[in-house]
Amino acid sequence: MNIAMMSLMMRGHNIREIVSVASQCKMEAIDWIGLHRSTAKELKKASDDAGIKIAAHTLFRDEAVAGFPEDMDFFRKTLDDACEMEAPILMVPPFATPDQKSPADDRKRFIDFYGKAYEWSKKTPVQLTMESTGFLKSPITTAKECLEVLCAVPGLKLTFDIGNAATAEDPCESFLQVREYVVYFHFKDWHISETARPGYDLKRNGKYMTECFIGDGQMPLKKFRSLLTEKEKHLPVNPESCDYSGKMAPVAAFKEICARLRSL
Repeated sequence: MNIAMMSLMMRGHNIREIVSVASQCKMEAIDWIGLHRSTAKELKKASDDAGIKIAAHTLFRDEAVAGFPEDMDFFRKTLDDACEMEAPILMVPPFATPDQKSPADDRKRFIDFYGKAYEWSKKTPVQLTMESTGFLKSPITTAKECLEVLCAVPGLKLTFDIGNAATAEDPCESFLQVREYVVYFHFKDWHISETARPGYDLKRNGKYMTECFIGDGQMPLKKFRSLLTEKEKHLPVNPESCDYSGKMAPVAAFKEICARLRSL
Protein backbone atom coordinates (compact mmCIF):
# COMPACT_ATOMS: atom_id res chain seq x y z
CA MET A 1 0.00 0.00 0.00
CA ASN A 2 1.24 3.46 -0.97
CA ILE A 3 0.84 5.14 2.44
CA ALA A 4 1.31 8.90 2.80
CA MET A 5 1.52 10.61 6.17
CA MET A 6 -1.38 13.01 6.64
CA SER A 7 0.48 15.77 8.43
CA LEU A 8 -2.66 17.08 10.12
CA MET A 9 -2.75 13.89 12.19
CA MET A 10 0.44 15.12 13.90
CA ARG A 11 -0.77 18.65 14.46
CA GLY A 12 1.20 20.20 17.32
CA HIS A 13 4.45 18.52 16.31
CA ASN A 14 7.12 20.31 14.32
CA ILE A 15 7.80 19.41 10.70
CA ARG A 16 11.02 17.49 11.50
CA GLU A 17 9.12 15.29 13.96
CA ILE A 18 6.41 14.65 11.38
CA VAL A 19 8.80 13.51 8.65
CA SER A 20 10.79 11.49 11.20
CA VAL A 21 7.69 9.50 12.18
CA ALA A 22 6.79 9.00 8.51
CA SER A 23 10.27 7.70 7.84
CA GLN A 24 10.36 5.39 10.86
CA CYS A 25 7.00 3.92 9.82
CA LYS A 26 8.33 3.38 6.27
CA MET A 27 5.60 5.50 4.75
CA GLU A 28 6.15 6.15 1.06
CA ALA A 29 5.22 9.84 1.12
CA ILE A 30 3.60 12.75 2.92
CA ASP A 31 0.61 15.02 2.33
CA TRP A 32 1.34 18.44 3.81
CA ILE A 33 -1.98 19.78 5.11
CA GLY A 34 -1.37 23.52 5.23
CA LEU A 35 2.10 24.84 6.01
CA HIS A 36 2.47 24.07 9.73
CA ARG A 37 3.68 27.64 10.40
CA SER A 38 6.52 27.02 7.97
CA THR A 39 7.08 27.76 4.29
CA ALA A 40 6.76 25.56 1.23
CA LYS A 41 10.55 25.70 0.86
CA GLU A 42 11.04 24.47 4.43
CA LEU A 43 8.53 21.64 3.98
CA LYS A 44 10.27 20.55 0.79
CA LYS A 45 13.68 20.56 2.47
CA ALA A 46 12.44 18.63 5.52
CA SER A 47 10.86 16.01 3.25
CA ASP A 48 13.94 15.73 1.05
CA ASP A 49 16.27 15.47 4.06
CA ALA A 50 14.20 12.53 5.36
CA GLY A 51 13.98 10.87 1.96
CA ILE A 52 10.17 11.20 1.94
CA LYS A 53 8.36 12.11 -1.27
CA ILE A 54 5.61 14.71 -1.20
CA ALA A 55 2.43 13.05 -2.45
CA ALA A 56 0.14 16.07 -2.11
CA HIS A 57 -0.45 19.47 -0.59
CA THR A 58 -3.85 20.32 0.89
CA LEU A 59 -5.31 23.80 1.22
CA PHE A 60 -5.85 24.46 4.89
CA ARG A 61 -5.87 27.41 7.25
CA ASP A 62 -6.72 27.71 10.89
CA GLU A 63 -8.70 30.92 10.75
CA ALA A 64 -12.33 31.17 9.69
CA VAL A 65 -12.89 30.70 5.99
CA ALA A 66 -15.05 33.79 5.55
CA GLY A 67 -15.12 34.69 1.87
CA PHE A 68 -14.20 31.20 0.75
CA PRO A 69 -14.58 29.78 -1.89
CA GLU A 70 -14.46 33.16 -3.60
CA ASP A 71 -11.01 33.93 -2.14
CA MET A 72 -8.95 33.17 -5.23
CA ASP A 73 -5.88 34.99 -3.88
CA PHE A 74 -5.51 32.42 -1.12
CA PHE A 75 -5.95 29.59 -3.62
CA ARG A 76 -3.29 31.02 -5.95
CA LYS A 77 -0.88 31.34 -3.03
CA THR A 78 -1.56 27.71 -2.07
CA LEU A 79 -1.05 26.61 -5.69
CA ASP A 80 2.28 28.44 -5.73
CA ASP A 81 3.23 26.59 -2.54
CA ALA A 82 2.32 23.24 -4.11
CA CYS A 83 4.49 24.07 -7.11
CA GLU A 84 7.41 25.11 -4.92
CA MET A 85 7.32 21.87 -2.94
CA GLU A 86 6.82 19.91 -6.19
CA ALA A 87 3.62 18.30 -4.96
CA PRO A 88 1.88 16.43 -7.81
CA ILE A 89 -1.57 17.00 -6.29
CA LEU A 90 -3.29 19.97 -4.64
CA MET A 91 -6.48 19.12 -2.79
CA VAL A 92 -9.05 21.75 -1.87
CA PRO A 93 -11.84 20.44 0.39
CA PRO A 94 -15.36 21.88 -0.12
CA PHE A 95 -16.56 22.59 3.39
CA ALA A 96 -19.86 24.36 3.99
CA THR A 97 -19.53 28.10 3.54
CA PRO A 98 -19.94 30.25 6.67
CA ASP A 99 -22.95 32.01 5.12
CA GLN A 100 -24.51 28.87 3.64
CA LYS A 101 -27.99 29.43 2.19
CA SER A 102 -28.38 25.79 1.16
CA PRO A 103 -26.10 22.88 0.18
CA ALA A 104 -27.21 23.33 -3.45
CA ASP A 105 -26.20 26.99 -3.37
CA ASP A 106 -22.82 26.02 -1.93
CA ARG A 107 -22.31 23.53 -4.76
CA LYS A 108 -22.95 26.25 -7.32
CA ARG A 109 -20.36 28.44 -5.59
CA PHE A 110 -17.85 25.61 -5.52
CA ILE A 111 -18.44 24.77 -9.18
CA ASP A 112 -17.58 28.38 -9.97
CA PHE A 113 -14.54 28.25 -7.68
CA TYR A 114 -13.20 24.93 -8.99
CA GLY A 115 -13.71 26.09 -12.57
CA LYS A 116 -11.55 29.16 -11.99
CA ALA A 117 -9.07 27.24 -9.84
CA TYR A 118 -8.63 24.54 -12.47
CA GLU A 119 -7.85 27.15 -15.12
CA TRP A 120 -4.97 28.30 -12.93
CA SER A 121 -3.79 24.83 -11.99
CA LYS A 122 -3.70 23.46 -15.52
CA LYS A 123 -0.90 25.92 -16.29
CA THR A 124 1.23 24.04 -13.75
CA PRO A 125 2.31 20.41 -13.24
CA VAL A 126 -0.10 20.15 -10.29
CA GLN A 127 -3.34 18.15 -10.50
CA LEU A 128 -6.24 19.86 -8.70
CA THR A 129 -8.56 17.61 -6.67
CA MET A 130 -11.48 17.98 -4.28
CA GLU A 131 -12.82 15.54 -1.70
CA SER A 132 -16.20 14.73 -0.28
CA THR A 133 -16.49 16.22 3.20
CA GLY A 134 -18.25 14.61 6.13
CA PHE A 135 -20.04 17.22 8.21
CA LEU A 136 -23.77 17.72 8.69
CA LYS A 137 -23.86 20.76 6.39
CA SER A 138 -21.27 19.51 3.89
CA PRO A 139 -22.49 20.40 0.39
CA ILE A 140 -20.48 17.73 -1.46
CA THR A 141 -20.55 14.28 0.14
CA THR A 142 -22.54 11.79 -1.93
CA ALA A 143 -21.43 10.36 -5.27
CA LYS A 144 -24.25 12.28 -6.97
CA GLU A 145 -23.04 15.56 -5.49
CA CYS A 146 -19.43 14.81 -6.42
CA LEU A 147 -20.44 14.01 -9.98
CA GLU A 148 -22.42 17.24 -10.25
CA VAL A 149 -19.20 19.17 -9.62
CA LEU A 150 -16.79 16.88 -11.48
CA CYS A 151 -18.91 16.87 -14.63
CA ALA A 152 -19.20 20.66 -14.51
CA VAL A 153 -15.42 21.11 -14.24
CA PRO A 154 -13.68 18.78 -16.71
CA GLY A 155 -10.15 18.02 -15.56
CA LEU A 156 -10.92 18.25 -11.85
CA LYS A 157 -10.19 14.98 -10.01
CA LEU A 158 -11.33 13.43 -6.73
CA THR A 159 -9.63 12.50 -3.49
CA PHE A 160 -11.98 9.81 -2.22
CA ASP A 161 -12.46 9.73 1.55
CA ILE A 162 -14.12 6.47 2.57
CA GLY A 163 -15.06 7.80 6.01
CA ASN A 164 -16.57 11.03 4.73
CA ALA A 165 -18.60 9.21 2.09
CA ALA A 166 -19.93 6.94 4.84
CA THR A 167 -21.50 9.91 6.63
CA ALA A 168 -24.15 10.06 3.89
CA GLU A 169 -24.23 6.71 2.06
CA ASP A 170 -22.57 3.33 1.60
CA PRO A 171 -18.91 4.17 0.85
CA CYS A 172 -18.32 1.14 -1.36
CA GLU A 173 -21.32 1.91 -3.58
CA SER A 174 -20.33 5.56 -3.61
CA PHE A 175 -16.82 4.77 -4.82
CA LEU A 176 -18.05 2.58 -7.67
CA GLN A 177 -19.95 5.57 -9.07
CA VAL A 178 -16.99 7.99 -9.02
CA ARG A 179 -13.93 5.74 -9.40
CA GLU A 180 -12.96 7.10 -12.84
CA TYR A 181 -12.17 10.45 -11.21
CA VAL A 182 -10.26 9.14 -8.17
CA VAL A 183 -6.52 9.81 -7.92
CA TYR A 184 -6.03 9.70 -4.14
CA PHE A 185 -7.57 8.10 -1.04
CA HIS A 186 -8.21 9.03 2.59
CA PHE A 187 -8.88 6.10 4.93
CA LYS A 188 -10.51 6.74 8.30
CA ASP A 189 -12.67 4.78 10.72
CA TRP A 190 -15.76 5.54 12.79
CA HIS A 191 -17.59 4.25 15.81
CA ILE A 192 -21.28 4.56 14.89
CA SER A 193 -24.36 4.89 17.06
CA GLU A 194 -28.05 5.02 16.18
CA THR A 195 -28.65 7.39 19.11
CA ALA A 196 -26.91 10.50 20.45
CA ARG A 197 -23.89 9.85 22.66
CA PRO A 198 -21.25 12.13 24.22
CA GLY A 199 -18.46 12.85 21.74
CA TYR A 200 -20.47 11.66 18.73
CA ASP A 201 -21.64 14.02 15.97
CA LEU A 202 -24.86 13.76 13.97
CA LYS A 203 -24.16 13.06 10.30
CA ARG A 204 -26.20 13.35 7.13
CA ASN A 205 -27.18 9.67 7.28
CA GLY A 206 -29.01 10.35 10.55
CA LYS A 207 -26.46 8.41 12.60
CA TYR A 208 -24.04 9.59 15.24
CA MET A 209 -20.35 9.04 14.55
CA THR A 210 -16.98 9.63 16.16
CA GLU A 211 -13.51 9.05 14.72
CA CYS A 212 -11.51 6.16 16.10
CA PHE A 213 -8.18 4.37 15.69
CA ILE A 214 -8.24 2.82 12.24
CA GLY A 215 -9.39 -0.79 12.34
CA ASP A 216 -11.29 -0.39 15.61
CA GLY A 217 -14.48 0.98 14.08
CA GLN A 218 -17.22 -0.04 11.68
CA MET A 219 -15.88 1.07 8.30
CA PRO A 220 -15.73 -1.74 5.68
CA LEU A 221 -12.05 -1.14 4.99
CA LYS A 222 -11.22 -4.68 3.84
CA LYS A 223 -14.26 -4.87 1.58
CA PHE A 224 -13.42 -1.47 0.12
CA ARG A 225 -9.82 -2.50 -0.55
CA SER A 226 -11.06 -5.63 -2.34
CA LEU A 227 -12.94 -3.45 -4.86
CA LEU A 228 -9.78 -1.73 -6.10
CA THR A 229 -7.99 -2.55 -9.31
CA GLU A 230 -4.24 -3.08 -9.23
CA LYS A 231 -3.75 0.48 -10.49
CA GLU A 232 -6.05 1.87 -7.81
CA LYS A 233 -4.21 -0.09 -5.12
CA HIS A 234 -1.07 1.89 -5.93
CA LEU A 235 -2.70 5.31 -5.52
CA PRO A 236 -1.58 7.25 -2.42
CA VAL A 237 -3.53 6.62 0.79
CA ASN A 238 -3.64 9.04 3.71
CA PRO A 239 -4.40 7.26 7.00
CA GLU A 240 -6.66 9.89 8.57
CA SER A 241 -6.22 8.40 11.99
CA CYS A 242 -4.16 8.75 15.14
CA ASP A 243 -4.18 7.67 18.78
CA TYR A 244 -7.17 9.68 19.98
CA SER A 245 -6.54 8.59 23.57
CA GLY A 246 -3.17 10.36 23.60
CA LYS A 247 -1.59 7.41 25.42
CA MET A 248 0.63 6.11 22.61
CA ALA A 249 3.83 7.67 21.34
CA PRO A 250 3.37 8.90 17.74
CA VAL A 251 5.82 6.37 16.29
CA ALA A 252 4.08 3.45 18.01
CA ALA A 253 0.64 4.69 16.97
CA PHE A 254 1.51 5.20 13.32
CA LYS A 255 3.43 1.93 13.08
CA GLU A 256 0.27 0.15 14.21
CA ILE A 257 -1.89 2.19 11.82
CA CYS A 258 0.40 1.33 8.92
CA ALA A 259 0.49 -2.34 9.89
CA ARG A 260 -3.30 -2.48 9.92
CA LEU A 261 -3.58 -0.79 6.53
CA ARG A 262 -0.94 -3.03 4.97
CA SER A 263 -2.80 -6.09 6.20
CA LEU A 264 -6.00 -5.19 4.33
